[in-house]
Amino acid sequence: MHMRAYKDGLRLSAEGRHAEAIDRLQLALSQRPDDARVLFALGNTARALGMAGPAEQFYRMVLALAPAQLEALINLANLLRANGDPASAVALLEPALERAPDSHEIVMTLGSAYREMGRRDEAEAHYREALARRPDYAQALVNLGDLRSDAGARAQALQFYDRALAIAPDNAQATFHRAFLHLEQADLARGWRDYEARLALEPIAHDHGLPRWNGEMGAKILVTAEQGVGDELMFASLIPDLAAYCDAIVECDPRLVPLLARSFPHIEVRPSQMARTGGAIQAHHAPSDATAAIELGGLALHLRPSFANFPKPHAYLVTDAAETARWRARFATGPHIGICWRSGKQTHGRAMHYAPLEAWAAFVRDLPGNIVCAQYDARAEEIAALERASGRSLLVPQDLDQKNELDRTCAMLSALDCVVSAPTAVSWLAAGAGVATYKILSRQSWTGFGESYEPFAPSCRCLTADGDWTNAFCEAGAQIKARSRAL
Repeated sequence: MHMRAYKDGLRLSAEGRHAEAIDRLQLALSQRPDDARVLFALGNTARALGMAGPAEQFYRMVLALAPAQLEALINLANLLRANGDPASAVALLEPALERAPDSHEIVMTLGSAYREMGRRDEAEAHYREALARRPDYAQALVNLGDLRSDAGARAQALQFYDRALAIAPDNAQATFHRAFLHLEQADLARGWRDYEARLALEPIAHDHGLPRWNGEMGAKILVTAEQGVGDELMFASLIPDLAAYCDAIVECDPRLVPLLARSFPHIEVRPSQMARTGGAIQAHHAPSDATAAIELGGLALHLRPSFANFPKPHAYLVTDAAETARWRARFATGPHIGICWRSGKQTHGRAMHYAPLEAWAAFVRDLPGNIVCAQYDARAEEIAALERASGRSLLVPQDLDQKNELDRTCAMLSALDCVVSAPTAVSWLAAGAGVATYKILSRQSWTGFGESYEPFAPSCRCLTADGDWTNAFCEAGAQIKARSRAL
């Protein structure tokens, strides 16, 4: 009975029926509480369901029973990394490497934890050591490519990705990250081709049953949502061109429906319905008369084949006139400058791409006019820290949920004189509405295709730190002051 329940649990988990799998595995565990195989399967299933706490407990129970269980060790370390705790992953892996010095998997995972801690030299040394131990280790080549790309060494990064794909042609991470290199150099043909690999990294199961649109004019297209509001706002700039080709139904994050419906009145806009079921992403689509479907980001392959296809200027978001007028009345006295300093998702790896609060405070200190908080989930302690460090007061828009009321937020942003933002959805909301926007980047972004502005939304200027945040902020400040003098 114990073994049958265990095998049933493995089968159900492999089929994506994780909730049912847990029931069977729990039954197996009740009959043999010290079975490390069952505990390991429960850890994997809990992780697939996004249950990080229980998954960690199960992996630790496995290691208490079987300290040499390498896969449980690596899975636990990766779970800690995913939860923004690479230091704990290092503390777990370093002694394990002493016990298993020949393990290229431990060396590799240590390298990734070091990278997320900002210890890039150690990360590279470990990736190279993993590759030396296993010369056909495609993932080590991919990770080395990522490090070289982060450092701006694009030619070296491209060589690593190409080597990885020669070994593992289906490696979606290598293909997807190679896309960024092509796009940064405005090689749109290769870039959009490789960009399609994003669909394999976190697949979405669609139930529309439609063939993928191949660019044929005159078809009725169902355009399905991308993951991430920022990406949806960026690629929404393609919708006016799509409307010239064919009829379309555009699905998007429910928070964007009012804004996009107003902006594109000749296109049917409706909310996407995506949910995680058993660890997989399922997308439900209401019946329609569409004859083909494509993801919103896939439109670029057909509508932006070359740089010449990007219109300039291009303000494509239309705000509610009455709401915008109300905000303009509130911001009537003196220039008002909005600031957004980080993404809502903050892990150690992502945080490296955002300027620290101290750098924002130094920047804000000398800005003209009034400073408006455009950070959509700003914490009271962050605002207080900014105000203390800068000596400036921040105006926090009242009665506005900037995370969920995106239509009203776009109206608020459009009433500002300009917006300065980290690379977040705020920059796309502002620039898409034609607001003068200054994006503060750690390094050049692929979305700029090598230009100093965002071709998808040309009113956005891109300011890169290139190792020193002062560089980006000084340039942004100079441009804002010049703009203020010209008004």
